[in-house]
Amino acid sequence: MKLPPTINRSLILIVPKQPFYDWSNALFPDMEKQQASEESDYNSYLLEDELFLDDPKKELAKYWKSIFINELFGQCIDESTYPKLSWKLFNEWFDFYKSSIVSDLTSQPLYIQDDE
Repeated sequence: MKLPPTINRSLILIVPKQPFYDWSNALFPDMEKQQASEESDYNSYLLEDELFLDDPKKELAKYWKSIFINELFGQCIDESTYPKLSWKLFNEWFDFYKSSIVSDLTSQPLYIQDDE
């Protein structure tokens, strides 16, 4: 039996909680309100291989702000509307799930899309 190859990355899945959507809903009162309970599509981020040990704050120290900003940007591109970022707020607004093994189940080559 041949197993799928793994890539040299860990993965974190970010699941916004209702306070994140409350912030977004307040910015756009004329749009349909988003509810965390109705969402099912979340962002994942690849991180360095074997990052996850036991201390999420330490493990995500160099990543959580970038993740936070990316999640905010997905709702609103006006950075002046962003709250003051903190690890505490990150945990109030997001659940996250980590995976230390990422397997590639396709035969397609990996590529990077740089939006800059």
